[in-house]
Amino acid sequence: MTPPIRVVIADDHVLVRQGIRAFLDTCDDLSIVGEADSASSAAQLCEQLAPDVALVDLVMPGGGVEATRMIRAGSAGTQVLILTSYEDDSQIVQAVQAGALSYLLKDADADTLADAVRRTARGEAILHPRIATRLIQAVRTPAADATPTALDRLSQREREVLELMADGLSNQVIATRMGIGEKTVKTHVSNVLAKLELQDRTQAAVYAWRTGVKS
Repeated sequence: MTPPIRVVIADDHVLVRQGIRAFLDTCDDLSIVGEADSASSAAQLCEQLAPDVALVDLVMPGGGVEATRMIRAGSAGTQVLILTSYEDDSQIVQAVQAGALSYLLKDADADTLADAVRRTARGEAILHPRIATRLIQAVRTPAADATPTALDRLSQREREVLELMADGLSNQVIATRMGIGEKTVKTHVSNVLAKLELQDRTQAAVYAWRTGVKS
């Protein structure tokens, strides 16, 4: 039997935490292992418990961006799903740069949240449609440090994988599109992240948009 996905909720509003817990507790494959009300407490809790997913509010004491950065530093196996009502472009990009994998607004329904937790635990990037649009708009201008030499490290196959990653496609879908095995896709993804010195698929997608690989 597959063990449940272990989740930490980080939000400074008690009622919000209680609401999220009340729903996720009804899902047999999800288990709430802890709650935090600040960036520092979230990071400490994740370091102690090593949950699969941390649900992090963007606006709380210490900040969600800093919470994400500390969680990723102290518990590398924990994926961060930002859950907030905040839509500021700079905050979105900062959260992704800090290591957040997924980003949902609090107007998402309960089933969408549960599905996002499951997919985030599997390493899939989930973005609320409005957030995805804002993120793409925010990163369309090429970055000053996005030099061609970094992209030159990629093989043609790896560039193709990077383009499909930028579309938010899973390894399975990429494998089907390219006509190759899923294990081969995983190898290409690992190579892309290593060569571009990126942490995860979300950062790779942002990189693809910023450098013009994906337009």
